[in-house]
Amino acid sequence: MKKLYLFFKSVLLSALLACSLQPMGIHAQEYPSKPIQIIVPYSAGSTTDIIARLVAQHLSEKLKQPVSIDNKTGGGGTVGVNALKQAPKDGYTIGLIVSGNVIQPWLSNDMPFDVRKDFINMSLMYAGPYVLTVPPNFPSNNFADFLTYAKANSGKLFFASSGPGTTTHLAGELLKQLANVDMTHVPYRGSPQVVAGMLSGDVQVYFDLFGTVKPLLDSGRVRALAVSGKGRMSTLPHLPPVADTLPGFEVLAWTGFSAPLGTPKDITDKLTVALRSVFQIPDVQKRIQALGVDPGGNSPAEFSQFINAEFDRWGKIIQTAGIKPQ
Repeated sequence: MKKLYLFFKSVLLSALLACSLQPMGIHAQEYPSKPIQIIVPYSAGSTTDIIARLVAQHLSEKLKQPVSIDNKTGGGGTVGVNALKQAPKDGYTIGLIVSGNVIQPWLSNDMPFDVRKDFINMSLMYAGPYVLTVPPNFPSNNFADFLTYAKANSGKLFFASSGPGTTTHLAGELLKQLANVDMTHVPYRGSPQVVAGMLSGDVQVYFDLFGTVKPLLDSGRVRALAVSGKGRMSTLPHLPPVADTLPGFEVLAWTGFSAPLGTPKDITDKLTVALRSVFQIPDVQKRIQALGVDPGGNSPAEFSQFINAEFDRWGKIIQTAGIKPQ
């Protein structure tokens, strides 16, 4: 009887030892075994949504599982990003954090997340400048004329944003600060709603991404006067940077892939490798560049460093402007 007991004890110990020696990458070996969802915090049809769907298509091919898009809009991106924070930590729900998420903590005392601490950052998806747009009947043909008109009509212009605390909002505030002009901020839920407001005459100024605004430019429903980056855009080479007239003006739109904090590292590593390989596909690079932004694909460490630098940069701008959190 004692020998039998010792035999079973030996078998049990061997089994436990075998389990303890299982490779740490067991999650990644099994992952993914079902569809993956990407939370996009902006509306369908936006530049961010278009690029996310392009990436999702190729990511699906690499991971051999369907990859779908879930648009959760509102709050200048906070609704979707907060949903990502609360999502299951299993790698089957990932999402995008956006440029406005490093601005919002400087403007609000009750942010539900911190993009520097609450997520596992994987890779940038894109980064690029905005285009300063006005209605077709706006009485200025270039950016210099626009500034002259804005100063002569102080307090009479309304500039739109895709939500409070977004880069489209702060682009307008920075323009006001550097040009010493008075314009009233009008927040919307997203670019499609802004366009409707611009066409109806409710707003006159909006910083939008080229990929979103291109059909409107082509049809003549809006006009472009300048770009928000330091240099000219290859897609709109005739437009000057705002910084040529207002030194120090630079506003970039960016977004990148993250997972909820607590997602197993071997899974996020596998996702990161797949995502970065997507951005190496020439056709993907070409299609993203055609939308007026640069494709991502940097490392998790580089992406996190970029986020921290953007957080600090906007903090200085907001504090210099004397804007207080509410």
